[in-house]
Amino acid sequence: MSVIGAKTFFFYEGERPPSKHTLKLPDYFQGADVILPRRGVTLLYGNKGPGSLIGAAVRRSASNDIGVCFADVKVDIGNWDANKQNLDNFENCRFLNLPLRANKEILDDINRHWNRWLDQECEPQEAFPRKPSKRMDLLDKLMCLEPYKHLNAVAYDISTQFGIAKFVTVYKMEAIMQDEINVIPPQTELFFECPRRD
Repeated sequence: MSVIGAKTFFFYEGERPPSKHTLKLPDYFQGADVILPRRGVTLLYGNKGPGSLIGAAVRRSASNDIGVCFADVKVDIGNWDANKQNLDNFENCRFLNLPLRANKEILDDINRHWNRWLDQECEPQEAFPRKPSKRMDLLDKLMCLEPYKHLNAVAYDISTQFGIAKFVTVYKMEAIMQDEINVIPPQTELFFECPRRD
């Protein structure tokens, strides 16, 4: 079994962090017009973009006199494959990092589905997954299709107030290694809930 590391943060009111917190609809400084997936839990992935968002969370905490907690989260992704992902490998390596770690066949296939769904809603076409999308809720539809439904998690670029950042949405809740979540400060037990369950 291989794992990826993801991060999250949340704000709280009062002097002390809560003893329990459930992350459902995170605010990672994404634009108000960005719609995140609803059938999975969205976290931060990678170093470059999430680092600026974590810094922004610290600044918001200080300027608004609210507390902030950070968490490291491990996600089971099956068997890591050092090659770019292909459509035949999702039952083995259950993680897709868009667009960098996907082959052209995957990028073209996702873009074809994406723009068909946007056309059905009379929305302009997009270059996703090669470029960020504001309609990441469409990822929920993609994850219902073969072979994508075998994936535990999908990472993708999002435009935020502080530039491009990498988000990851975990669709298989059992892939989150609950016993290995590290919250700072450590007083809070962190849980996850999908914004939409149907």
